[in-house]
Amino acid sequence: MVKRIFSFSFYIVILISAAALFSVFFSAAAGAEDTESGGTYLVTASEGLKVYSSASESADFLTIIPMNTYITAISTSGTYAYTTYDAVYGWVNLSSGAEYISSKPSITENGEIEGVKSIAVTQLPSKLTYIEGEEDADIDGLEVSAVFDDENGTKMAVEGYTVSFPSLDSYGTKTVTVYYAGYSTTFKITVAKVPVTGIVITLPEKTSYVEGETISFDGLTVTAYFSDGRDGGNGIILTSDEYTVSGITEGTSALSPGAYTVTVTYKYPEISAEFHIYVSEKQVVTLKLLEAPAGLTIYRGQTFDTADFVLSATYDNGETETITDFDIEYDNMTIGTHTARIYYMGKYVAFDYEVLAVFETSIALGDTTAVGSYTGNNVDFSELHVYLVYNSGDRDEIFNYELTYDIDTDTAGTYRVYVSYKDFTASFLYTVADKSDIRLGDANCDGTVNAADARLALRYAAGLEDLTADGILAADVNLDGKVTASDARTILRAAAGLEVLSV
Repeated sequence: MVKRIFSFSFYIVILISAAALFSVFFSAAAGAEDTESGGTYLVTASEGLKVYSSASESADFLTIIPMNTYITAISTSGTYAYTTYDAVYGWVNLSSGAEYISSKPSITENGEIEGVKSIAVTQLPSKLTYIEGEEDADIDGLEVSAVFDDENGTKMAVEGYTVSFPSLDSYGTKTVTVYYAGYSTTFKITVAKVPVTGIVITLPEKTSYVEGETISFDGLTVTAYFSDGRDGGNGIILTSDEYTVSGITEGTSALSPGAYTVTVTYKYPEISAEFHIYVSEKQVVTLKLLEAPAGLTIYRGQTFDTADFVLSATYDNGETETITDFDIEYDNMTIGTHTARIYYMGKYVAFDYEVLAVFETSIALGDTTAVGSYTGNNVDFSELHVYLVYNSGDRDEIFNYELTYDIDTDTAGTYRVYVSYKDFTASFLYTVADKSDIRLGDANCDGTVNAADARLALRYAAGLEDLTADGILAADVNLDGKVTASDARTILRAAAGLEVLSV
């Protein structure tokens, strides 16, 4: 709050910590009729006041001060006042026509004091030492004077100055600035550290936590002990805004297991104390199997897919979460019923399963549409693939099978080929194609050669697509016995009319 106490048009403001404003009132130094003291006067004589070199009208005449001019009585002798006007110093007879205005020096329109060169602190305030952050600024006893521009440096106490205090919330030697009518001066004060000899911590109610729990400082108290006796030797319990806590943020629940140091600090980093918070790894209390493969059977040598299992873990901190990353222990080689265990963080859940015997059930053939040859060529079974099939659904490619067939390689047509392995048999039709029936480059056998044939040939060469026996023969445009990217390129050029295909 700013208080304004007016004495004519002047008031005082004290600034503390750039926030609080205070007012100080000083009473007038003299009464309205007191001409024995300095002050401000208004020239009322219509002819003005003459200025003499000494306090006598018989002295040398220097100049005249016009009517309605304010003058400052720097000093007085009887009815004469020593003053200045237009850079001339001399004496005037106040009784010849001057009205007393106030005890303060006159201030001109531009904010300066007539005849003053500076201001000075002529008496320091009574209080020059403060305790950091605990006391307000105090200017009791402060006296500020104007210093006049004469040969004696005459001083005269003034009112209406402003005092600007620095922050009193940090210790050290500080500078206080005094302002008056465009002039300023300073004096020093000392802000001393709070006389704390140490602090003692009463631990929070809880200092041991399980991973995931929320940290709380409930119950934490900090007691400060002072050297100036204010605590009666028993210390003073501080409020939470009088100290800081660092190392851990209260309310966090994201701490990993470990020990954490918490530092409590009052005022200065060197006045601090520590305690520890301990976070232990969360432990599984219960483990449940939520989802498992239907039937829980596997064939000998097979493994369980862990993606088919979903578990639920409940921890000692009250949390429950779904678990998909775990270890599973089981026997997949012994035929029969067994018990498996799923382990997670020292706990396990068990389930029964059955291992079934694996046996051979049949043989199966791969795609045989590409198995064949042209008339006049030898039989070609390079594209034939034979698989041994098991009751588990698995199959292995085999090569020691036997083929039985009666194929006339000079006569176009289809011929039955029999495949046998152990007690299993299978058959397919082998095609002997007439070369005259094949249009070179027509990989999809639709009667035309275009970009689609080039694409099909390229995908076949990359193992991404299958071709019929006729398609393979048609795609082998360079007649080297195989379909490659080079054949696909030639087919594309032929489709664009850039190349002619011929047998």
